[in-house]
This record gives sequence, structure tokens and C-alpha cells, in this order.
Amino acid sequence: MAEVQIDLSLVNDYQDKYVAFLDLLGFAALVDKAGGDVLERHRVVEALKLVRDTLTQDPKIDFRFTYFSDCIVLSAVKTPHALWAMFQAIELLTFNLLQYDIFVRGGLTSGMLHHSDDFVFGTAMTEAYHLERDHADGPLVLASKTILKDATELGADFTQWLRQDGSDRFFVDYLMRYAEYKQERLPGTVVLTYPAARIAYFVSKRLCNDEELILQKAEWFQRYWNSRVATQGFLPEIVADATLELSDDGPTIIFRRLVAPVISLNVSKTPRSEA
Repeated sequence: MAEVQIDLSLVNDYQDKYVAFLDLLGFAALVDKAGGDVLERHRVVEALKLVRDTLTQDPKIDFRFTYFSDCIVLSAVKTPHALWAMFQAIELLTFNLLQYDIFVRGGLTSGMLHHSDDFVFGTAMTEAYHLERDHADGPLVLASKTILKDATELGADFTQWLRQDGSDRFFVDYLMRYAEYKQERLPGTVVLTYPAARIAYFVSKRLCNDEELILQKAEWFQRYWNSRVATQGFLPEIVADATLELSDDGPTIIFRRLVAPVISLNVSKTPRSEA
């Protein structure tokens, strides 16, 4: 019998990590339109470049991302700083893609994973995938029970990233930046008036033109935005309005490498792994 050659560098790199599986809703329709339209193909390329440029590999926490077509996998080691980075990456990516009329849906969990330039596999990957496919019925990134447990153990700095939807599920609060926005200009802050107007325009058009399941996603986002953002009184409410026009102001893009790293999180322990 021939001796089995085992790649130990591959099989031994199987660790307890945070992992997110993300699906870009609306990207497939964008690709379909791109078949005979140069401008639409340009939009597809810009969206893909946006994914690449928003996220940045970070060797200190082994933060990696892999994307193919309309799916993205993010992962990082299981530490407090890595969990923070995962929350932040999801928020920033969603912030940017919403301005291109692309919703993000996904699942965020932790568990055993191998993630390299060549392969992505593991039980955590499977769980994140099923969270997205089977339970995330709106444009939201669902957090597993292990993520909720870790965030709760780590305190308010982490639980602020999670928002409840229904009786027993939580998702990454990717509108937190908009909800905390005030009109006064503070040094180093991003002016959100223009991106908010773009998002309101795109979602308003969806509410007027989409049907059935696609419409339900827009309606879910409308409720989330209006209750989380519009009620603060600084940014517009989203309503169905066929007369709205898109402003000449382009998108406001934030890149993760430009966001100051968190260097003093108020944590004193690492989330425990399940036995």
C-alpha cells in the first residue's frame, strides 16, 4: 500500500476562529445587467474593487478575507481585538456597499476553521453559511449564540455592536455610525448627509419597484433605518417616493486601513471556547 502523503502545514492549521460568511444581495442582478452594457460592467468592477479595498489583511490577528462572485468569507483568531475587527469590517463593508445599492446578508460565528490563500473549510464555515442561508431573511448579518456569549462576557464595548431582531436573534448593528451621527462637524468624523441621501434614494426606489421577497428585504431595511437612524432627527426618513432623484454627490467611501486601530479596549479576558 502506498504511503499517504499528508500536508501537515495544511491539516495542522485548523484553529478556533471567528468567521463570517457574507452574501452581497443585488450583486447577481448587477452582473445580469452587465452582459451587454459597458456602464453596468463598470459598476460590477467598482463593486468588486470596493470589497477588496475596504478590507485589509491584518497578520496580528490573522484577519483574512476571501471573495468569489457575490460571497465573502472573513476570519480572524479568537481574541477580543479580532472580534472587534470582525464587527468593524462588517460595518464598514456594509456602509460602503449600501451606497452602490447592494445589501449585505450573512452569518457570524466562531469555531474550527482553516483559512488560507488556497482553502477555506471547517465547522465554523458551515455554521456561518447556514446562518446566512437558513435564518438571515433580511439584509442583516446574524450573530450566533457563541458571538452573543463572547460579546456579553467582554462587556458594553462589544455588545454595542449587536442589535436584537425579534425575541431571540441578534445581528451586527451596521447602522450604528448613522444612528450616532450629529450635525455638528467634529474633527476626524465623516459627514454622513450625502451617503444617507444615496441610501434613502436607492431604498426608496426599491420600495416602489421591487416585488415579493426582494421587496420584503427593502421593507426590513426601511424599518431598521427609520427606527434606528431617522428617529434621531438628523438624517432623512426612508419612504417610497418615485419622484426622488439621485444627487450628483458621489459615494463616501471609508477604508478600514484609514480607521484608527483600537488599542485600549476595556477587556481583561479572552472569550472562553466551548468544551
